[in-house]
Amino acid sequence: MVAAAAARGAIFAGRPAFEPLVLARLPGARYLTAARTRRLALARELRALEPGAALLLPDSFSSALVAALAGIPRRIGYGAEGRGFLLTVRVPRAGRARSAPRAAEYRVLGEAAGLSVPPGEPSLAAAEGERALGMARLEAAGIGDGPVLVLAPGAAYGPAKQWGPERFAAVGAHVARSRGAALAIVGAGGDAGPAGETARLAAAAGARVANLAGATSIPELVGILDAALAVVSNDSGVMHLAAALGRPTVGIFGSTSPVWTASAAPWATSLYAEYPCSPCFRRTCPIGYGCLRSIEAEQGTKAVERLLGKERE
Repeated sequence: MVAAAAARGAIFAGRPAFEPLVLARLPGARYLTAARTRRLALARELRALEPGAALLLPDSFSSALVAALAGIPRRIGYGAEGRGFLLTVRVPRAGRARSAPRAAEYRVLGEAAGLSVPPGEPSLAAAEGERALGMARLEAAGIGDGPVLVLAPGAAYGPAKQWGPERFAAVGAHVARSRGAALAIVGAGGDAGPAGETARLAAAAGARVANLAGATSIPELVGILDAALAVVSNDSGVMHLAAALGRPTVGIFGSTSPVWTASAAPWATSLYAEYPCSPCFRRTCPIGYGCLRSIEAEQGTKAVERLLGKERE
């Protein structure tokens, strides 16, 4: 959620981990923590700041409720989850929810709020401090002396978004051999299981591996991704950051839709089985995760090599 305060600049509300990402680029902004456990506190904080408008990027009922409780006079968003009565500007969708790229959906919201939103894919430039932090983390892990392939085998949403660790490891081992690359495995603390298994299998195949899952801040992660030879990731925040930073990015899709969340940049590509039941947007699969299991490791290695070939050109 983004709330624009007339006299005090922009106010952002979101997960605490993203605060340094925002403030490094908008130092005059305010950043408030949004979480389920502190919705009323967030509403009180927003009310005290007296913003004139709230731009609600999530479709959630709770984000609109917080903005209404905060007394923000102009509340702009899509009328999803039965929250239309809480909005003052209900933005119509051109089609079904999740049937158009999310970036396009956000662009429509921004324009409805009176913002000038440039066309094209979302982009992000790493700050010098982020680059330094990323390189320091790689050097401390013993892999800062050459090309690095980043693997992100976790996904907080659930196992229906998680490609197998053995396939991530196979892709990593291939690139390690063909490009002389070390492997950096990244993710949140909750990704310890798939990250650890990927690291074990890749090391057994002869790759140099650093398992950094749960061990990096967002600024460090930005610096690591910015320095990456390429990135292979499930449909997760790592995938979005890598594509925005302009790195060759392979996104693996299971229950979610590349139409909705994949980058359309030429340096990004998606692997998606497109089963008859896809995309189901489930966290778990009752019929065996066929959409993920049908994506072979060889497809991942070919996708990485194809993107690296494009980058050379």
